[in-house]
Amino acid sequence: MRAVAALAVLVLLFGCTSGGEPDPAAAPPATIAKPDPGGAGSFADSGATPSKPPAQAGGALEGQALPTNQRWRSGVARPLSQPPWSHPVAVRATPEGMQVSSAPPAASANAVVTPFEPAVTAGGPIGELRVVEYGAFHVVLRAGSVEATLVQGSPILYLRFDRAEPALTAPDATVDGQAARGDEWDLIADGGSWRRDGERLVATGAREGRVAVAKVPDGVDRAAWDAAVKEAAAHPVEATTATMAYDREAGTVTQTLTAKRRGGGPGVWALLPHQRGGGGRELAGQYPDALGAMSVVEADEIRVIAPMPGLLTEAPSIPLPGRARAEIVADLDRDLAAKPGAGGSYFGMKELGRLATIAQVAQGVDDQRRRKEAPDRLRPQLVDWLTYRGPGDGRYFAYDKTWGGLIAVPPEFGSQDYNDHHFQYGYLVRAAAVLAAADEGFRRDYGGAVDLIAREYTGGAPGFPPFRVFNPYLGRSAASGFAPFADGNNQESSSEAVAAWEAVVRWGSVRGQDDLVELGATHYAMEAATARMYWLGEGLDRPEGYSHRVAGIVWDAKIDYATFFDPRPESIEGIQLLPVTFGSLYRANPDAARERSAALDRAAGGRPRVWGDLFAADLAAADPDAALRRLGQNPPREDSTSRAMVGYYVRMLAAFGAPQPAVTADAPYGLAFGDEARPTLAVVNPTGEPRIVTFRKEGEVIARIEVAPGEAVSRQQ
Repeated sequence: MRAVAALAVLVLLFGCTSGGEPDPAAAPPATIAKPDPGGAGSFADSGATPSKPPAQAGGALEGQALPTNQRWRSGVARPLSQPPWSHPVAVRATPEGMQVSSAPPAASANAVVTPFEPAVTAGGPIGELRVVEYGAFHVVLRAGSVEATLVQGSPILYLRFDRAEPALTAPDATVDGQAARGDEWDLIADGGSWRRDGERLVATGAREGRVAVAKVPDGVDRAAWDAAVKEAAAHPVEATTATMAYDREAGTVTQTLTAKRRGGGPGVWALLPHQRGGGGRELAGQYPDALGAMSVVEADEIRVIAPMPGLLTEAPSIPLPGRARAEIVADLDRDLAAKPGAGGSYFGMKELGRLATIAQVAQGVDDQRRRKEAPDRLRPQLVDWLTYRGPGDGRYFAYDKTWGGLIAVPPEFGSQDYNDHHFQYGYLVRAAAVLAAADEGFRRDYGGAVDLIAREYTGGAPGFPPFRVFNPYLGRSAASGFAPFADGNNQESSSEAVAAWEAVVRWGSVRGQDDLVELGATHYAMEAATARMYWLGEGLDRPEGYSHRVAGIVWDAKIDYATFFDPRPESIEGIQLLPVTFGSLYRANPDAARERSAALDRAAGGRPRVWGDLFAADLAAADPDAALRRLGQNPPREDSTSRAMVGYYVRMLAAFGAPQPAVTADAPYGLAFGDEARPTLAVVNPTGEPRIVTFRKEGEVIARIEVAPGEAVSRQQ
């Protein structure tokens, strides 16, 4: 155990507080029931079985569709619990009690690791753990006599002791009320006082058995901190909500995180780097974190703004000289002649993504024969996945009534345990959108099934939990369904996560469902912003000692320059670049792309040995001519990305220049490129109705472009 330099125990006398009901918007659905896709689609009643049941769901959560992929999942799926990491506090249920840690991370050349080092233990002994309540970014755990409310972004852990004397084991604590210094904690009894009993501190007179444990930040202003933590600890968090709104005129997405507190009042928040400037009154001090230093504010709510200058979900119209067009057509033929990809829930769906990009490029070059051939190959594969034909069917979706979700069979990479659903299903949803735009019959017959597959990973539909993969406080998704790791949950491929939200936008636009377009666009913007920062390292100071800008895996409590499947630098960095779609332009900052390319060449000892097409596409934002030369050398290809798509993408950047964020499009059907003064404006319309897309610069309208259904227009301003 790491020694705690000082542990101050503050006796704070609270005023009376009033109760309150949880926010209904945060309540999960009441039952698990198989959804009906309608039309020609169908799901099996059973298939691959999850390895763990939700045996630790307690109270009103029993029998409900529960979120997977959250930091607290291990608390519902294991005998006790791996630590739920909440930035800056983590807890772990052990037989001895509920342990609390907030240790600083340690950096090495290829990893930044946060150890779990208990400083305080609450209650005990513990024989079981129950998850009894949750919200957008909080969870309530019941372990023995202790109920702990753990809120992401809160340095305060709220504890309530039921039919037991509130007691904490804190060997290094002092009870004289003097101001503490250094690596410290404050222990707060609600209206009571503390007495020492050996290594235990016992609270007497604490209202409703409530105490709070607060981690004091480094560099604290003691007077301001004491006042803020006294106010926050007096009002335990009872509900958390998260909303996102897309402002098309401003080209931004605003996320609002709200913690509803018993009796009201502001709270103390610890903000991750992407949340800085989110509002509130700044307090002195910070918390070290593997993701970057966390600042401290006192606030009622936090607002995080992510850029959303526009989005292309379809091939834009680009000028192609005869030779360039002929080269792309030749690539289309090579793509169509390639042996079809095979596999289950991951590799099988990557093949759907590859075929979809072939169809998109064929449309972009207006090649009618190939424009028909690619969808003709795509349709039977999609129909196969979307239809259950009974025993012996090789590929289908099954509804899982234990957790409330769809499992693709045969599962790959642990997807039967809800691993990687957004990675995998995103390929299918985007491919279905491409096909549905050209095939009204497919859209009519199988639209309901695709709707539900999209909702499976976004959440929020009957039969599914209110959220699945996305974590609002972190501003990004997590890939492990049950999070059976000491370092918390993780995500490897940030780019596949972004592509999953792009797919939702694309599908919503084809289906005419504005709510899906809004949902996809807001999450695309936020996931893209955190992908650029935490995986690609843009605008982020990595902890000293870590030798890379890029991270291969981002955990709750760790970052790794590694992958789960291959130690080569090409795989570590390439997993952040696939698949190449027009939605990949979120990472087309020329300076960042140039730096990534140079860093990879150094790490790999030369040009990439695998996935060379991905790195050529990434380099194109900085040097499209060099990217074209690399493509001319026939680099090794990544499975989900067609040759024609990469060629078209690189030539688009060669013709237009890099995306121009100073000019915004008011809907996810346009994007500006090139020079700020005379940008090239690209507009696509995958919907069935004519659209007018408005472009603005500094709030002033500079162009309105009308585009017909299924068409694309580009022009220089």
